[in-house]
Amino acid sequence: MDISTVMYIAKIKLHQSTCSLAYATQDGRLSMQIVEYILLNDQDAVFLCRIENVDGDLRRYFKVMEEHESTRFLQILEKTPTNIDFIAVIRDTTGIKAFEDSYCFVKPPIMVRNGNKYYTVYAPDVRHLKTAYEKLKKIGKWEVLEIKAPESIKTILTTSQTRALKVAYEMGYFSKRRNVNLEKISDALGISKSATHKHIKEAVSRIVHEYFEKNFRDLEEHIF
Repeated sequence: MDISTVMYIAKIKLHQSTCSLAYATQDGRLSMQIVEYILLNDQDAVFLCRIENVDGDLRRYFKVMEEHESTRFLQILEKTPTNIDFIAVIRDTTGIKAFEDSYCFVKPPIMVRNGNKYYTVYAPDVRHLKTAYEKLKKIGKWEVLEIKAPESIKTILTTSQTRALKVAYEMGYFSKRRNVNLEKISDALGISKSATHKHIKEAVSRIVHEYFEKNFRDLEEHIF
């Protein structure tokens, strides 16, 4: 069984000096990318980062990051002739949560340079983007660099994933105010709350993943 969906794709620049990673790049001589991230709670996140360009003493930039009030942990993982990978626990999830709380999905890597973070965001509706924009106003100066509404796409989901996603949508789970919780959806489906969450999460992840895989070259041309 397959379903069709439209994903809006936005490239957004957000000034985030409250995050040590962005703060360290303000002079324009250091740039990096957040390859992956995990939200630990509402305030803290683990970031896997890769420094790709540095002009100056790298130790000084790491010291700047370490001494910034948002840094909880920082450790270099690997050095190569071209890259330096490190892991950091940062008390600043504001940018990511502004999107995720608005039902938008952040696609890593997140580029970090000149004191800004550059997010590639997928949204099922422009209304969700507008909600995210309102949240961004409370964080820092922001700018939409690019937005694209691609043609409808198809992705194959399992029967359980399709059913869970359809019921969740019809009951208002993806509405602006999220009119229903997982418990009510699971009651309607006749399955456990954990199974419901798993089906919805995997269905959304599959849609985003399949779309990006099929349209990678086109996205590079128009977004990057």
